[in-house]
Amino acid sequence: MKKGKKKTTAPGQAYGYLVQVVRVLWHLLRASPGDVVAFETLGDVTVESGQEVVAEEDKSGLAHNPIADGSPALWKTFANWADARRDGVLPAGCKYILYVAQPHEGNIVQSLSDCESTAKAKDLVSVLRAQLVHAKQLGTKDGSAAGLQVQLDRLFAHNDALIASIVVDFTLEKALSSPIDEVLKEISRSASDEHVTAIADNLLGWVKRQLMAHIASGTPARISYDVFRKQRLTVSRRVTGSLTAFPEHERAPTATEISRQLVDRIYVRQLELLNMNEEDLQQQITDYLRASVQRTEWSEAGYLDKTSFHTYQEELVSRWRLHRMSVESSNADKSPIARGIQILFGCLGEDVRIQSLSVPQFFLRGSFHAIADEPRIGWHPDWRDLLGLGAKAGD
Repeated sequence: MKKGKKKTTAPGQAYGYLVQVVRVLWHLLRASPGDVVAFETLGDVTVESGQEVVAEEDKSGLAHNPIADGSPALWKTFANWADARRDGVLPAGCKYILYVAQPHEGNIVQSLSDCESTAKAKDLVSVLRAQLVHAKQLGTKDGSAAGLQVQLDRLFAHNDALIASIVVDFTLEKALSSPIDEVLKEISRSASDEHVTAIADNLLGWVKRQLMAHIASGTPARISYDVFRKQRLTVSRRVTGSLTAFPEHERAPTATEISRQLVDRIYVRQLELLNMNEEDLQQQITDYLRASVQRTEWSEAGYLDKTSFHTYQEELVSRWRLHRMSVESSNADKSPIARGIQILFGCLGEDVRIQSLSVPQFFLRGSFHAIADEPRIGWHPDWRDLLGLGAKAGD
């Protein structure tokens, strides 16, 4: 059996993507009011601060040294910047950062980063143009000479003045440990040690969700510092225990939204098994819809994470089991509908907290209905049979 070749680039590519996301968070942590941090717009990561633009390219450095003198990736980065500068995509005065997630070295790129005056930048570019006419002069040994030559030709097709304008505003940054450690260090400036990791995890997850939502909708993946700051404060309050209450969503669902729930929703069918009148049924549907919106808003704002909500749901299921067992053991003489109503309103009158915080009562009621819609719980003693679901062990 012929052995397939091992994939050596996939881990590096995946790590490279993760590095970019972490760098978005890092820039947001260091941003100022009015700033915007973007993902894959003018570069891997872009920071817009007033009239100033910072274009950053990120290299994982996991599989090879991306800043070695003979690295095609290095010269492709500069060629791309030069093309974008020529075409007006990147503005005059733009700052350029090449970030490497590993402590790699590169003599030429370091000399470019150390160059701080226009005159010295022009002199350096002139020297490099003369020295790098042919890729082989960089001592390339891995068969990448052809690709390297393409990037050198692209870069030096531009005049010295344009290239020098990039060099003078160019900075090489290298991670001393890992990109996430840099994020943790930044957060530790304003948070105690025991909360740093939890805050970082929550903020990183939020950044990922924001970027994915933009990408899925086809809109530029941009996050403003002002929006991020609100999220950071929310997460900090929740993690440190200083959050005193969940904000309450006040908009009531429309009649159209309610009527749509009457079609093929299991939780509605469960309520109908109890012969619930129209007014009461609409109230339960309203609770379900409000809870659904509230759950989304709390999650997006960082008040609620998957773990805490899962714990809350499991507690609701446990309360339902207790009410069901109590009713079935002490009210066997009542009709099935009467027993179902007793189970329902026993559950809906419970007080179950999330992260030790009280939640609006409509959220509890709507959350019970969401579980009934899965359906994991039911009200009528014979709900599974009546809904055509069959019996299940334990229920």
